[in-house]
Amino acid sequence: MTERLANPTPLEVALEATFNSQSGNSQSGKPGGGDAVRAHAFERFAAARLPHRRIEGWRWSDFNAALRNVKGAPAPLETRAPPLVAELAGLKPLELRIVNGRIDLPAGEAPAGVRYDVIDAAPHMPQLEPHPLASLNVAMTEKALRLEILDGDDFGQPIVIRHINTGAGFCFAQTLIRLSAGAKATIIETFEGDGAGFYAHLGQVVIEDGAALTRAVLQDVGDDAIVQSICAVKLEGASHFSQTSLSTGARLSRHETLAHLLAAGASVKLDSASLLAGERHQDFTSEVLFVGEGGETRQRHKGVARDHGRNVFQGKFKVMRSAQKTDAKMNAAALLLSDTAETNHKPELEIYADDVQCAHGSTAGALDENAIFYMRQRGLDEDAARALLIEAFVAEAFDMIAHPGLHQAFAARVAGWLEAK
Repeated sequence: MTERLANPTPLEVALEATFNSQSGNSQSGKPGGGDAVRAHAFERFAAARLPHRRIEGWRWSDFNAALRNVKGAPAPLETRAPPLVAELAGLKPLELRIVNGRIDLPAGEAPAGVRYDVIDAAPHMPQLEPHPLASLNVAMTEKALRLEILDGDDFGQPIVIRHINTGAGFCFAQTLIRLSAGAKATIIETFEGDGAGFYAHLGQVVIEDGAALTRAVLQDVGDDAIVQSICAVKLEGASHFSQTSLSTGARLSRHETLAHLLAAGASVKLDSASLLAGERHQDFTSEVLFVGEGGETRQRHKGVARDHGRNVFQGKFKVMRSAQKTDAKMNAAALLLSDTAETNHKPELEIYADDVQCAHGSTAGALDENAIFYMRQRGLDEDAARALLIEAFVAEAFDMIAHPGLHQAFAARVAGWLEAK
């Protein structure tokens, strides 16, 4: 075995051993065996190592510290999965599963208008090469879920991709999604399971001219889980991408969205919300790159934290010189329900064009005591008044969800969190 990590942690030792084992060439002396793409990816990770708080962009989400005590072994390759939760099962979706990194497809033929299969994992986008965890994912993932919505098809049935982690070690997964020209689809990705290990996901999405994708992300995992997910989206032509995310956090969780508007008339809408209690941590990080003229983006984040919960939002708009007439607005707001809760916001604008409308805003505060007093005067007790205000605050992140059943699923998650706390 050729070692590439100096003074590795136990997890890094296990990662390198697993990588060499997967390559099937651990005794050859060649770095990583025969697969050059994966070998180069592992070399990039070995040079960068796990991201830590001394690196800009990771200072509030220290994966090096969080992964120090993760068991140095792959998660068990189970294919069993709990039933889909009722609020999503009621949508009668097409269900695909990734359990501890293993892809589980439904039996029988795929419905008309959609194709899905398991393929060899693909190299990531060149723009992600500096990302250490993206490089690690490319090195460690052997198979990927491929999903395609065919030309011009309005696939009305929601598609659910369930990321289920039940182990205490580590596992990796990739998804490759393509919406062909003129296609439309709603894809719901859930991150769930009671595992205490590290789950890393790398998703690549291509949306061709005239296509529209609605993506919903729902995360509800155990207190000790560590989740890291990247969704890299390319919008080709006058296409549209809409994403709404809701997370109750984890020991450490980070969801990254990278959207590239490559052609004129593309548009993106990004909404996210965190509901955090205990020691839970949620990081929503995004970058929207505008290349084509006349791109439009609306981004909104709502964070609620109590106890020692930590809410992180990092959003960046990068407008290239070619992206004249860009219209982009970003806003992040947080509610802190205790003195020990924490929120960190970092909105950024990087603009090289001169005919644009771009803006960002950020606020943080406590519940309005006057509003609570007003509601109590009308018969609500204090707990009910606080819950109603929190629900209204978070609901603003979901008010643009067009699918009525999906909107209800998000509302049910918020209500459930409020009842449990």
